[in-house]
Amino acid sequence: MSAGRLRRGPARLRVLLLSPDDPAGEAVASALRLQLQVFGREEAGVRAGEAEPVHQLRVATRRLRAGLRLFEPVLAPAAVRRACDELAWLGNSIGAVRDLDVLLLAIASRGRRLDPVERDALAPLVTLLRERRAIAHDDLVRTLAGPRCRRLLTRLGSVGGVRRDLVLGRVARDLAAPHLRAVLRAGRRLGGDASPEALHRLRVRVKRLRYALETLRGLGGRRLARMLRLLERLQDTLGAHQDAVTQIARLRELAETASLPPATLLAMGALIHVLGRRARRRRRRFPDRWRKFDRDGLRQGVLEELWRHERARRVLRLVRATGT
Repeated sequence: MSAGRLRRGPARLRVLLLSPDDPAGEAVASALRLQLQVFGREEAGVRAGEAEPVHQLRVATRRLRAGLRLFEPVLAPAAVRRACDELAWLGNSIGAVRDLDVLLLAIASRGRRLDPVERDALAPLVTLLRERRAIAHDDLVRTLAGPRCRRLLTRLGSVGGVRRDLVLGRVARDLAAPHLRAVLRAGRRLGGDASPEALHRLRVRVKRLRYALETLRGLGGRRLARMLRLLERLQDTLGAHQDAVTQIARLRELAETASLPPATLLAMGALIHVLGRRARRRRRRFPDRWRKFDRDGLRQGVLEELWRHERARRVLRLVRATGT
């Protein structure tokens, strides 16, 4: 069976379904190839200045990094680190545009909670952010066209070095387990007074685990599907909290450094208040989301699902060896 069967998924993406019998090297190539296809598909929209393709490009870049980290134990570690560093560089250029898009969206959506006078007073802020977005977009277009980016994408399309006899079912559990442990360590340390930075670190680890398990979903079953649903909810809660915290910090920085009218500054203060309420609401949801995720039975069930293929293979070898 060839690695990397694709099926249609939501939101224009295609879903990778790997098999336990897929050679590990082909599984790596298929996982990276899917995200490179997304990257290539969205580039034209990014160059045209559209917001959603920038978002999809950022997600593809993050999934490429997550895929490399997932398969790092069967790849050359030094090559993985270099590729991840380069993807982080590329991600910074994409993020400079995406963060401004997210802030503009927040002003449009959360600004509806302000009175009409305050909403109108935000116009100079929106103009400033759009000007900065245009500059960041020009930088991103140059980055995408530059030789450093093209070399990186070419290298990612030819990652190799995995033993030819190594199949995915033999290593899937060992690949996923460190990412699960990283989430548990980060989440269990958090108390009621956890800092936004600590919550953000957990969010990053949750996202990496989610991407890893989505890559391996073809080897799992009902428990893995349930864990993915819980991870998505946990990530959404932490993400909404982090977005609000980041937007508040950005607005305060702009209030101190940008030349904006007094009425705009007052409206920004009202908007910060709205965003602060949103951050507090999402923070209050976190303990319940975490309790639903951090269950021994679910965790062991997921690892059991990923391990069953190797266990079945061992039983088959034993039967063949003994003739029973």
